[in-house]
Amino acid sequence: QALCAAAYTGKKAVVRVSEAAILRATMTDRATVTRESWDGTAWKTMVAYENLPCALSRAPQTPTGSLTGLWEECQGQMTLFVPRDTLLLAGDRAEVKREGQVLRGICSAALPYPSHGVARFFLTEVKAA
Repeated sequence: QALCAAAYTGKKAVVRVSEAAILRATMTDRATVTRESWDGTAWKTMVAYENLPCALSRAPQTPTGSLTGLWEECQGQMTLFVPRDTLLLAGDRAEVKREGQVLRGICSAALPYPSHGVARFFLTEVKAA
């Protein structure tokens, strides 16, 4: 998929880059997302996404009510930007690799936008990669 489309109009080239393409280029972190799934007899942990392009950003936000019971184990909060077709559910666990670190945490449900998705990331652990 091309990042931009160029059109020649007279003497100058016009380059159009979509917002989604620009945001996707900033997603240099990679995540593995797991979630609990009921198989009819027991809860199992399944991998929902592996090597998911994403970007973590620090954010001064407050916790969401849907994760109230999980808040006690959190050390901080960040914003997780993901590709627009990514479906994150409240309570999903993510391990994000970035800049020589591994950050583990709990996700809120992702809010979909036309160009990307945004979820809160409640940090539970940070370690060297």
